[in-house]
Amino acid sequence: MGHFKGVRVKKGVAHFPHTGAEIPLNATFFKSAIPIVLFNSYLLLKKYARTYTGQPVIATLAFHPQPSGPWYNAWLAARMAGIDIIKDPYSADIVFVFDDKTESNMGEVLDSSLKAKAINLHIEDISKTHVAKTFAQVFGYDIEIDPLTYKGKAVQKSDINGTHDGIVIDCPLSPDAVKPGCAYQRLVDSTFSDRGSEDLRMAYIGGEIPVVFHKYKALDKRFGTDYAHVDIWNADQAFSEDEQRKLIEFCEAMGLDFGAVDVMRDKHDGRIYVVDVNKTCMPVLSLSQKEQRRAFRLIADALTNLIERVKA
Repeated sequence: MGHFKGVRVKKGVAHFPHTGAEIPLNATFFKSAIPIVLFNSYLLLKKYARTYTGQPVIATLAFHPQPSGPWYNAWLAARMAGIDIIKDPYSADIVFVFDDKTESNMGEVLDSSLKAKAINLHIEDISKTHVAKTFAQVFGYDIEIDPLTYKGKAVQKSDINGTHDGIVIDCPLSPDAVKPGCAYQRLVDSTFSDRGSEDLRMAYIGGEIPVVFHKYKALDKRFGTDYAHVDIWNADQAFSEDEQRKLIEFCEAMGLDFGAVDVMRDKHDGRIYVVDVNKTCMPVLSLSQKEQRRAFRLIADALTNLIERVKA
């Protein structure tokens, strides 16, 4: 419950002080909460079954410095894998550095006795600007644009994580129209069919891409989390071997051990573009419980592999 510390609810909106995020407590929110509640019930039954049958605990894991709520991928994957989640990072086998701010200095301030067993210790900046810079270094081409000189459609969105506030604009802009704190990127045209926009959210865990969520969105909701349909793909269905190699190299350059990466493929040039990195990701909700469990088994297996390497 520590994740709720300091949370204020005002006029139907929950305000999270740690990140500045604001979540409307509306019908959409409660509809989205139902699949998480059902999935957690399933995981609780699995935990009881493991205890009853005497199955050994794979490892103990503590989230630090911020506790993870049971609606985050890391928490759900740990439970799915049979990993015990405990509070004390010093007695845990693994420390998951859980800090959902856009920028973090945990790599500098974390107690040295915890660093050797830490996951996501070295991911310090997931701002759109830093993601775009790292992407260009690895892939050799840009998604970031200069709004003062670029000609054509572009996307303006907050540079911080988790805002989902992107809008399509026409460039070039006048200097007074450029908004501080915003990132400017080329508009990746992923309208491959009349179903709307498509994008790919890949899970990344310790050098593996265990699952890719192929998401379909209405054009007017392309920057949100409301999906018309989601398919579960493996990495080979989504990316070429060279693209997979570069995506893994990109995640390593970002310092990511466990998280999600949002990728779009442009229908004109055929190339992929990384548009977002999330180190404290939440599930894709537009899935049946059966499909959600299948996806998390893949994520849990990759997390188990990562923990075994950290413990070794």
